[in-house]
Amino acid sequence: MNEEQALMPESHLGTLKDVVFRQEDFLIGYMETDKRERIKIKGSLYGVEKGEEIAIKGKWETHPKYGRQFAVETWERPIPQTKEQVIAFLASPLVKGCGPKQAVMIYEKLGENAIDIIGEIGESCLEGIRGIGPKRRNKIVESVRSTFEVQKVISELLVYGITAEVAMKAYKEFGPNAAAIIQENPYELIKLDNIGFLKADEIARKIGILPISSFRIDACMEFVLTKTCYSSGHCYVEEHELFKQVELALNHHSSGDDIVTMEEIEQSVLRLDGDTIVIDEDGSIYPKRLFNYETSLARKLSRLRGSRGGEAMSFLEKQITTYQKKNRIILAEKQREAVKRLFFEQMLILTGGPGTGKTTVVKAMIDVFKSVYPKAQIALAAPTGRASRKLSDVTGQEAKTIHSLIGYRPGDKPEYNNDNKLPANLLVVDEVSMVDLHLMHLLLQAVEDDTKILLVGDTDQLPSVNPGNVLADMIQAGIPTVRLTDVFRQAEESQIVTNAHRINKGKPLLIDTTKNDFYFIRKEQPEHIAQLAVLSVVRFMNLGYDLSDIMVLSPMKKGPVGTITLNQMLRDTINPKTVYTNEWKVGDRVFRVGDKILQKKNNRDKDVYNGDIGIIRAIDKHFDTELNEHIQILTANFGGRNVTYKRGDMDQIELGYAITIHKSQGGEAPIVIIPMTTSHYIMLARNLVYTGLTRAKEKAVFIGTDRAMNMAIANDKITKRNSRLSERIITEINYNNRYKESERVNG
Repeated sequence: MNEEQALMPESHLGTLKDVVFRQEDFLIGYMETDKRERIKIKGSLYGVEKGEEIAIKGKWETHPKYGRQFAVETWERPIPQTKEQVIAFLASPLVKGCGPKQAVMIYEKLGENAIDIIGEIGESCLEGIRGIGPKRRNKIVESVRSTFEVQKVISELLVYGITAEVAMKAYKEFGPNAAAIIQENPYELIKLDNIGFLKADEIARKIGILPISSFRIDACMEFVLTKTCYSSGHCYVEEHELFKQVELALNHHSSGDDIVTMEEIEQSVLRLDGDTIVIDEDGSIYPKRLFNYETSLARKLSRLRGSRGGEAMSFLEKQITTYQKKNRIILAEKQREAVKRLFFEQMLILTGGPGTGKTTVVKAMIDVFKSVYPKAQIALAAPTGRASRKLSDVTGQEAKTIHSLIGYRPGDKPEYNNDNKLPANLLVVDEVSMVDLHLMHLLLQAVEDDTKILLVGDTDQLPSVNPGNVLADMIQAGIPTVRLTDVFRQAEESQIVTNAHRINKGKPLLIDTTKNDFYFIRKEQPEHIAQLAVLSVVRFMNLGYDLSDIMVLSPMKKGPVGTITLNQMLRDTINPKTVYTNEWKVGDRVFRVGDKILQKKNNRDKDVYNGDIGIIRAIDKHFDTELNEHIQILTANFGGRNVTYKRGDMDQIELGYAITIHKSQGGEAPIVIIPMTTSHYIMLARNLVYTGLTRAKEKAVFIGTDRAMNMAIANDKITKRNSRLSERIITEINYNNRYKESERVNG
């Protein structure tokens, strides 16, 4: 074979006989061709199994060490056509829920075109076949379709440098037409996890999208605006800042005529205005959905604000006195005021730091409300599962997550909404500082205008992860607020409470060695800080504390004292692998029985929510009689409730020995351990340390440097979030007042 022939593409049909090396989608192995030749092949062959027939296309090359081998450029699975091929394929591991007996019965019903028929018609073509129920039908159809459709998508996208992993994500997002959709608009890839504009842009260049095309500029504009808002908590971006970032992203590899001008960027904003973005009156630029949430929420809040009805003051005083006698407590003057104001305000905010009695007041408000209105429907909610369970424990009533209360799954319309209102006379929401603009919009859309609303939160804690600073904005706009400031005598004895308030005021920590609830252990090196954090957990467990009683909180995920490192160190120390260890490897992650885990997503079906902490109790293989196969199941205990996970659920959990302070919001634990190092200087802020400390119920342990702690306490420059919610509320209230006055005058 001469050199020119060697460079010509060739095609081969054959069976993969041996796999020498496999890593992710890359494979090296030996194929036996239909001409009985044994050839060495290499390339991206995602999902190909030993013994499978495939058609490959590529070129021969000679490796200096490994010799002559065939580099696969594209490949496909020929659709089985003969009786033997159809039965062999259906009975193979590629098709879930189908054994040899079922494969024969499917062939007998559908014939040699069985695979095409299953792919086109779906489950209905398998009805009436003995032993194949609804669950099996679904699995068989899903397996057949994905086997051929996924391979086709991967093969078509591979030529643009798209990995099999990304192609799989594209298939899940866009279906069998994923390749066509991406070829038409490669920037659709931005919708996938971890695919930003630069990666999509690289692929777009290969497809042939011109650097100065309006198509490309618009995609960049939308991406940068959305990313900036959701990574910084902003609802809008100032025009000059947005244009600067867009220009940088568009021209990162451009020169000459390929450079996008500022005029072309300005034209993009005008094209997109009203479609996916909104230019506000002052020129600031919103993603359209955030603009709609903000304006809609402002209108709703303006209607809810104000005094409506109420009971005779003497009657309320009597009810409060009765409550105090029954519960053997005496409410302070500010606490009594809060209880009474609930009856005179349509919406009331209750705020205050640790030790000021928020919990006591909330219980009193609910109980007195029930005594005044015995038949009232009361709904209790919080943004996380842990926070809702805490609210339930305090009040003695069922509390739900906000998502669960309104019946909301991301991407779907909530069960309770503007057209179907939540049946409640009083709505109480705790930990409101965590509630973002979108979630508050959905919640209040589901509430009648005459429903009383009590919002409880601490404005000094971290704001929501997603856009908005809703609690602070509502208070600033004049929504009726009771702020509890007095720290009660019992709380004054706590160094946790004392130091939380000192941190808030920018004062140095006060450490009383005669007390045993607050510790600051000084260590300099990050590695030593991490080691001591692990040792501290072990010591508390030796003192009788359970693993679930201890929170290890870090400002960040990465770094020598980040949650990723701490989780591995803690797991290797507390739950090391032994010959008896039962574990499950999922990708590059390993889960063991006894591991502490964190739920990352809300799952209403399992009644487990983002931020919930559990312990793995079992990892077993169960035989699914309908699917005729063994499936792996992980069982974890969340506060007394067992939750099971199959392979498809495993992306919902991660190790939870150590979690970020952000993830800890809404929860609390007897013991809290927080490493403090300047390697986290970007995150060191007063509200972060305050939030972490106030998770502790009994003991708080800081480990690190004075410099890191002092940096955090001194940094009260909370990054301002771009939001106009408070302004819009005030504008709406003023408009409503003028309208009412006009009606009165013109009467």
